[in-house]
Amino acid sequence: RMAEQPTATLRRELAELDDRRKAMEAEMEGISEALRASNMGGVAGALVDRDGFPRADVDVHATRTLRHRLACLNTDHKALMQQLEAKLHAMHAALAAG
Repeated sequence: RMAEQPTATLRRELAELDDRRKAMEAEMEGISEALRASNMGGVAGALVDRDGFPRADVDVHATRTLRHRLACLNTDHKALMQQLEAKLHAMHAALAAG
């Protein structure tokens, strides 16, 4: 009976982390899609021409803002995946002990 409480808590925490992961991945996909629009510079394309001037066919500010948000989300996603992995290990250990 004692093992049920920690496992229930771990299950709830895993579900919350998974919901955060799904929301984060959906936002990341939305940003990637927005960056693929014709007036954007893509996820990694050059934002300046060969003379070093901002490209006239690209919304440089919006592209940089979205790229920054995507980079932040990628960092947060990596940390979240590490948290999920640790919780999964804890869950398996609790199930094996119980």
